[in-house]
Amino acid sequence: MAKIDKNKELDINGMAITLEVDNALIDEVRSGEVTHLVMQINEGNQNLILENIEGNLVMVTDEMPTTYHGCYFYNGGVFPYAIKSTLNILVLDAGEDGCVARIIDIEIEPGTRFNYQGAGKPIVEDANGDSCIWKVVFEVLPMPEEPKTYLMRWNSAISSFTEKDYEKCVENRMHGMFRMNWSIREWEEARRGDFFYMLRTGDEKAGIVFSRQFTSDPYPGDDWAGSSKLRMYVDMICMNPVEPGTKPSLSLERLQKEIPSSDWTKGHSGILLSDNMAKRLDKIWEEAE
Repeated sequence: MAKIDKNKELDINGMAITLEVDNALIDEVRSGEVTHLVMQINEGNQNLILENIEGNLVMVTDEMPTTYHGCYFYNGGVFPYAIKSTLNILVLDAGEDGCVARIIDIEIEPGTRFNYQGAGKPIVEDANGDSCIWKVVFEVLPMPEEPKTYLMRWNSAISSFTEKDYEKCVENRMHGMFRMNWSIREWEEARRGDFFYMLRTGDEKAGIVFSRQFTSDPYPGDDWAGSSKLRMYVDMICMNPVEPGTKPSLSLERLQKEIPSSDWTKGHSGILLSDNMAKRLDKIWEEAE
């Protein structure tokens, strides 16, 4: 088991792949110098064959044959194969050190094509073969050991991010997530990998509309409102969005009832939450999902 998503426990056998790497790579992933990892699917990792199906990254395990040397070229050559469980995480293991990284995107590329000859038989290349060894490239985001949590705010009546923009983001999300950037007020301690909640304000659909993580450290940019001052922004992956046009399960009214000590109707975007406040918000968000 490994700690992930703050207090939640992750079943590594069902949800992750552990890769043996060196300390230098772990340091580069943590620093952001390395953001993509390449996995060459071959005979040595045949039980970890991956696929992208209906927007979810999944892996083949014991429920499928364990004697093939590659991915069968069913479905006209589309990256195939059946489903067992969703793959979200890569665990990078360097012995005494390790890093848990969330998969935020994947690219796949066919490599050697061949005909499967049976267990233990050699691979003989064949351009028209029924099997293939695939190259898989993961874009990853390291998970901090002690992440912070921020409250972002969105008022669709005044924001440059409109209701239609939100609809497009939800409609076009990949692997269950979409990407955007947002202004952050209390940026000094914010780091790549920190968590956030997006609070919609200003109308009858007020409440938490999505959440997840920063994919960059804060950086300066022009004011979204058009003034001459600079603002600080963060890039984000956004998950579990409320369907456009609907009221969030974790509504403003529920927030006010569950955590009355906070004024949810006022404030800037990008406020650092205390550990206690973050834990309380995590709990009611999980209950509302």
